[in-house]
Amino acid sequence: MKKSIFTLALMIICAVSAYAQKKYTGIVNDPDGYTNVRAAASTKSSIVDRMDDGDLLYYTPMTNGWSKVYLYRNSKFIGYMHTSRIKRIDISKLSDPPTDDEFLSGRIVDPKDSYVNIRRGPGTNYAISGRLNVGTTVLYRYDNENWVKVYNKRTKSFLGYVASSRIY
Repeated sequence: MKKSIFTLALMIICAVSAYAQKKYTGIVNDPDGYTNVRAAASTKSSIVDRMDDGDLLYYTPMTNGWSKVYLYRNSKFIGYMHTSRIKRIDISKLSDPPTDDEFLSGRIVDPKDSYVNIRRGPGTNYAISGRLNVGTTVLYRYDNENWVKVYNKRTKSFLGYVASSRIY
């Protein structure tokens, strides 16, 4: 009897632990325009990073009102953010074309060149349909972890696909 109670308790602890580690997709939702990322789950903890309103991230909610925060591009853990500053989203259910509140804004970056290629699909096997100069601000939304759909900032017209590592 004791062994079965112990086994049941262990199974419950494992299930709760697995649930607590689930990562959700979200965006930073802060009227101040940015949110601090902390070294620990406390406003007294040191600031280790900052994320802008609208930035995409992964997060794992904790029971104390804080969440562990991970970069969307590579799932790298960066610190803690108060859960009230995160809006959970399901990127597979975003409308196409996106509504105004579904767009993210970013700048084109490239460590080697002064431009990036715009592709007709999400991969290097798709044809190049144009270029964007480094520093250009665009609207975008994620197609998957590696590719984003890019839109003209002014007209919101679809331009094509760019590698997600080229948007910051």
